Amino acid sequence: MSIQVCENYQPSKEIRNSYPLPTMNWHKLACILKQWQQNYRTRKALLKLNDGQLKDIGLSREQAHKEASKPFWIG
Repeated sequence: MSIQVCENYQPSKEIRNSYPLPTMNWHKLACILKQWQQNYRTRKALLKLNDGQLKDIGLSREQAHKEASKPFWIG
C-alpha cells in the first residue's frame, strides 16, 4: 500500500514526548487512516464524472464503477 498522504508529517512535540505510546505506530496509523479517507473520496468522485471527463483521464464508465466499488482499505 502506498501512503503518499503523510510523507512530510511531523508529529508535535507533545506526541513525540508521549509515554508509553510509541510515536511511530501512531504516525503510521494516522497515515493509513488519511490514505483510506483519500481512497474513499476519490472513488466516490469518479462516479460523479461525466463521460467526457472520464475519457480525459483515460477511463471508461465501467472502469470507473469497478474502481469505485473497491473497499476504501484496498490500495
